[in-house]
Amino acid sequence: MSKRYFQQSCPVCGRLVRIEKHLKFETVVCQHCGGNFTATDKPITISRSDELPGREGRRIGRLLKKSEQLLRSAKASDC
Repeated sequence: MSKRYFQQSCPVCGRLVRIEKHLKFETVVCQHCGGNFTATDKPITISRSDELPGREGRRIGRLLKKSEQLLRSAKASDC
């Protein structure tokens, strides 16, 4: 018996994730970044680039904010 799949982009990292059809509307985890999201078999778009979903999104947001602060304070080069 072959399983049926659909693909959906991970809203955290953007990679395509292969998801079994019986998991539609369930929370799944991206094997690349560990981000979790609801499988819908429809493309997910993030409307605001500064707001990523989930715990991983908050962590990424904090790291981006910290790197911006370091660049502004000239403690890091922008090369």
